[in-house]
Amino acid sequence: MNTLYAIGIDFGTSNSCVTYATYYHRGNSEVDPEPLQRPEAITFNRQHTISTTIFLGDGKDQPPLFGELAEEKAPYYPELTRSGFKLRLAHAEHGREAFLLSKQFLMHLRQRAAEVVPLDSRDSSIRIETVVGHPVQWSADQREETKRAAVEAGFPNVRLEEESMAALYSHLCDPEAFQPRPGSRVLMVDMGGGTTDFAFLQLAMAADQRPVSIPVDPAPNVPAWGNNRRSYGGRDMDQLFMDYMTRDWDPETVRKNRQAILREVRRFKEGFSTRVRSGQNEHEALWLIGEDAHQVRLTKAEFESFAGEYVNHFAVLLQGAMDEARLAPRQVTYLVLTGGHSRWYFVDQAIKHVLPHLGVEDRTILRHSNPEQSVARGLAYDPLVRSNTRGVLAPQRRAAHALWVSVPNGALAGPGSGNTGNSSAWDEPVLLIPRGQALPFQTRTPLRIRVEQLGLDAQQASVSIRFFSGQQRTALAERVANFERGFWEKVGKTVSLHLPWMKTTMEPDQFEVLVACQVDEHELITAELLVTRYLKGKAMEVQRQKMKLSTGAA
Repeated sequence: MNTLYAIGIDFGTSNSCVTYATYYHRGNSEVDPEPLQRPEAITFNRQHTISTTIFLGDGKDQPPLFGELAEEKAPYYPELTRSGFKLRLAHAEHGREAFLLSKQFLMHLRQRAAEVVPLDSRDSSIRIETVVGHPVQWSADQREETKRAAVEAGFPNVRLEEESMAALYSHLCDPEAFQPRPGSRVLMVDMGGGTTDFAFLQLAMAADQRPVSIPVDPAPNVPAWGNNRRSYGGRDMDQLFMDYMTRDWDPETVRKNRQAILREVRRFKEGFSTRVRSGQNEHEALWLIGEDAHQVRLTKAEFESFAGEYVNHFAVLLQGAMDEARLAPRQVTYLVLTGGHSRWYFVDQAIKHVLPHLGVEDRTILRHSNPEQSVARGLAYDPLVRSNTRGVLAPQRRAAHALWVSVPNGALAGPGSGNTGNSSAWDEPVLLIPRGQALPFQTRTPLRIRVEQLGLDAQQASVSIRFFSGQQRTALAERVANFERGFWEKVGKTVSLHLPWMKTTMEPDQFEVLVACQVDEHELITAELLVTRYLKGKAMEVQRQKMKLSTGAA
């Protein structure tokens, strides 16, 4: 029997969850509609989730540690402890470190997963697929770095999936699956440690038509909260708790013991949330900070005094999502909530205020009893959804971001212009796809670009492509294609580089580039370049190359 193992990885900002499921594999990406084993969470230190924290070790007596064990080390070795690195993936300054930390953390997850999934098996009857979640609003660079970290960590056949969509799969495919009505609009809200993401799913009226996934991002279009803050997630609340609970403490004590205090804050926050949700109005606990014990207590009224703007902002975001999608509240048929942060009492209050027609009782509001597992469970259901054997059709995606493109030192050339045709200086990026564009996408006609640049490498020349994301045209990492020089060109360039008086008269590299871009359903960008190389205005060689992401993370 051919068996497919699906590993779902909810790689979270604060906590991560890994699940696996098994299916009978029929071939051609089709699995049996009834899983051999439904998604089950892999435990770490007897817990269904693991803190996304790494203790680096000292290179001598103390080895690297992960999760709760790393958190226990944090108060004593703050300089050797890392957390929150997921949010810095593809960051211009900190992206390299974030990638390496993500890869190291995912390698630990793989080591544990290999104890229950035959990751190293060479049995031809076994296939393993890995599905990694990511926030809806992540850029192409963040998505690509997430996938690359999982691949280099040793996970096989890695795919990506939006976390909010995975949460929906966990409800559609579980044994007590809900059956949404044709034409329904499902709002999915993923409340994690670092981000809160919104997406709508428009279900088709006909059973053989695919639903449409529509991401929305209300954060830039609604008033900020607090001190002009746009982020909204569990880590923001951690900081609010820390600032309030230590307001009377000596600042130096807080600075020295930040990691220990943060650990106690997170435990206290979870206990406080549970108590308030059960109808109680206060919570108290004993904090152990260094050699000192602190009795701390918090009432619901106190919480709302220091976190009031944060509490009220969820309703603002919820209404902003509706406005951006141009929907009236009654047009939303179902609401899917996921993420541990979604259990806060004020989340239910905001939903009742903005979407009063929805409720838990009639199963129009869906939230697992353990919402921190729902994304990972849905990710492990991904092969079932893609195979379309259960009547759940994979959605048609739409781009969460507009995508712009330019080539440094390039000028747009007219059709058939060759090296001598008309061209225009490239002062502004060109819109490649608008936000909301149906995916996957590919350019119908390749962009024709003339490039003239000074090349200082005698062995090869390169062409860089710059992409920009969103209406603000945020720069993504360069994509680069390298081209081997011809023999005589290498000789001439080598001589010019070694004779200083010739550098001032060195011929620049000249290209005419045809750029064909593709954007897949998860907004990962690929491009193929057909380059005509010129030497002193004469066409010399034609080469074809695929561009590669240049992040410096390797």
